[in-house]
Amino acid sequence: MSKIVAYIYLTIAVIFFLTASGCTKINYTSDPYSLLEFSEDTLLFDSVFTTIGSISLYLSVKNPHDEALLIDRIQLEDGLGSDYRINIDGQGVDESGNPLTQLQDVTILPNDSLYIFVEVTVDPTSSSSAFINQDRIRFRTNGSDQFVSLVAYGRNAEFHYQPGNWFDSSDPPDNILDCDEIWSSDLPHVIYGPIRVQPGCSLTIEAGAEVYVHPGSGIWVQGGSIHIEGTLQDKVIFQGDRLEDSYSNYPGQWGLEFPIEFQYEGENVYYTVNRGGVWLDRSANSSINHAVFKNGTVGLWVDSVAVGSNYALNISNTEISNMSSVGLLSQGGFIRGVNNLFTDCGETCGAFTLGGKIIMHLSTFANYWSNGSFRQGASVYVNDWYESVDGIINRPFHPETEFKNCIIWGNNASLNDVDELVSSILVPSDYSTPIFQSCALDVQDPDFPYNLIDSDCTLDQEPPFQSEINRNFRLEGNSTIWNGISSIPPFEATDVSSDLDGYPRSTLSPDKGCYERQ
Repeated sequence: MSKIVAYIYLTIAVIFFLTASGCTKINYTSDPYSLLEFSEDTLLFDSVFTTIGSISLYLSVKNPHDEALLIDRIQLEDGLGSDYRINIDGQGVDESGNPLTQLQDVTILPNDSLYIFVEVTVDPTSSSSAFINQDRIRFRTNGSDQFVSLVAYGRNAEFHYQPGNWFDSSDPPDNILDCDEIWSSDLPHVIYGPIRVQPGCSLTIEAGAEVYVHPGSGIWVQGGSIHIEGTLQDKVIFQGDRLEDSYSNYPGQWGLEFPIEFQYEGENVYYTVNRGGVWLDRSANSSINHAVFKNGTVGLWVDSVAVGSNYALNISNTEISNMSSVGLLSQGGFIRGVNNLFTDCGETCGAFTLGGKIIMHLSTFANYWSNGSFRQGASVYVNDWYESVDGIINRPFHPETEFKNCIIWGNNASLNDVDELVSSILVPSDYSTPIFQSCALDVQDPDFPYNLIDSDCTLDQEPPFQSEINRNFRLEGNSTIWNGISSIPPFEATDVSSDLDGYPRSTLSPDKGCYERQ
């Protein structure tokens, strides 16, 4: 064979090989349950303050299946308005040379991966920016959407983030709080996700501190204690981390959420456990003074008390308002409270359930919820039993339980079939001493156990609030029916000698509620 003929055959063979290689068929799966796997579900840019500009993180996107996946679209949800920039396997700009915000028809071969690099630029010195700068990368594959969250700190603050899965022993959360940590008022504090005070430890928040809480976030006090040390002039404020004016009175912005995942009959089951913005889980002598909690789901959630402790919570001079569910929720809790204001909650301002020991004096529960839905619950609800697989379990309140010199009222008081104080007491005759003493109550139900109420209480007489519309629950006039009785004991004179505003209060015959008439 001549060299020319051999060269021709070799050329044809090479062309055939290259053509055949270029036409190799890729088998794509169309199963919507064949999902991508990600190295992270959240990219957290937590060192952006040190750079005041851009830092870069990467995300690995894997196809763990035996067939190829065609990703229909990878996109930044905020598009051109995003502070984030993405680079997908080396491509960082679109056809026009603009920063890439989306890419279509991306193939990942079986058991292969691609990398996405993400950058963010923020100015954390700007006082007008949000505390948390967020976006998401959306992946659409075979009609199914998956997301990876992008989170950057957007303003100077102390950030508290505790990663990990609370209920997965293989991925336990990091413990970011020192055992006896102190939060000062030097910078705002921002909570992103659930953080925990460990058993036997404490968290102290000093006067004047501002605490901003992200959705799904809060503080879990697990067997330890929290001490919020506000003053009349420098209250400690808890609220959501959205700073726009439209969120200033928007309820339900924050509160603990724990995602749970387990298998049932071969299927993955997902649900969320909700708790309060501050969850006192068998707390040991926690204290809150001169604090404000607003715009959450449940303000404070108190479960039982630590062994050997006098109480789970001592709360004084504190305001809880505009919660989408409950202001103060107790499940068998031991609570001491004086000079507190609970207002405007979607269900109830105070839910005291499963018994416990509750000593609540000189406090106002005024529920004038008007946030777009009719309120079904009462201002205050008390309960001393629950039903289990073993039947009805009685959990009576401690004999020292008492609500004294309190006001329990709201905008449902005028309705004939709704009371602002509702009880579910299993055996009312077990209570030899009235639980409600010298209070102003809305009770009309003939089936209410009236032995729980003493003769100094008013029952269906509207308190003369200065302005319900302006949420001014100070009393007007000089009628003596709004005079209460002494709260000494169990409280000391120093506890009750001034009202929520700091004005002097009579210790012998104080006004009912958290304010003294001046």
